[in-house]
Amino acid sequence: MPPILFIHIPKTAGTSFNENAEHHFGAEAIEKDYGADANHTSALVKTYIYGTETIDQFGFHKAFSQADKKWLTGHFNADRYLHLMGCQNTLAFVRDPVERVISEYLYRKRQFGMDRSLEDFYRDPDETNKQYRMIGEYPWQAFRLVGTQARYNDCLDLINKTFDLTFGDIQSNRRSDQTHLDISDDDKAEIRRWNERDCIFYDEAAAYLEKQLATATGQLFCHHDLGYSPGEHFIGWAFYPGQETPVEVGLYADGQLVKTTRASEHIANLQTIGAPRAGNVGFRFVLGDYKSAETIELKAMDTDQALFNWTAEGSATS
Repeated sequence: MPPILFIHIPKTAGTSFNENAEHHFGAEAIEKDYGADANHTSALVKTYIYGTETIDQFGFHKAFSQADKKWLTGHFNADRYLHLMGCQNTLAFVRDPVERVISEYLYRKRQFGMDRSLEDFYRDPDETNKQYRMIGEYPWQAFRLVGTQARYNDCLDLINKTFDLTFGDIQSNRRSDQTHLDISDDDKAEIRRWNERDCIFYDEAAAYLEKQLATATGQLFCHHDLGYSPGEHFIGWAFYPGQETPVEVGLYADGQLVKTTRASEHIANLQTIGAPRAGNVGFRFVLGDYKSAETIELKAMDTDQALFNWTAEGSATS
């Protein structure tokens, strides 16, 4: 099994998940990056990432591989290690943004004696839209899994099957923090307003996860993302993890299959993060004669997985 990159967004069940990794692989197989001054940042990270004036990410990855490490985790943005570890070996969890902000606020007060008001905390630019900034602005749909705290146990089951692991539901660093602070509906609405991009991202990630969890046992999930200009065209990408055969994508207009194409065009940023086929996983459709269709659907033909649905009334899901 290749090493796993777990991007630990604060207060999303990451501590429990990392404890699973330590139990499974052993502490000596884990590398952690929680910042230059954090006690639990590990030796290789301190040497190559924080030990000199110039960060040596390649040197770190080489040392990581030579030491037969199995797990890399910490509070960092995806671009620090994603290009080295690869999207197909990358995991993360996200959480309802309002719950996450409140939980992190109370955690910092409790653990570190932080003396700030909730309003001051959630309006700090370093604290807004944190989940989006850490993973959401990257091609997260290509990650092996972006789970949600709300579906934590279901995600564990999927991860165990995918990587042949034995992770269990360790209850670490979890508590109902909201019960320790009286937060009005107006305050919650204000937190949501300050984290608008996080809210959009969370909803997208939760919907994408439901599609992964619904995938039939033994059937590969087709990772995908696309853009649609109604009445004009689709441009997107699709791949099956670890597969060199391009995905055959079908275009359905009003329920009828009208076109197919192979997802084989080069997508540079997916090559950079280790997608299959060296990133040659892109596709496009021009609607042409089918612009007036009342419904448009895209499917992965091998598995009949729906990649996109659109209706003339204006609703779309992908």
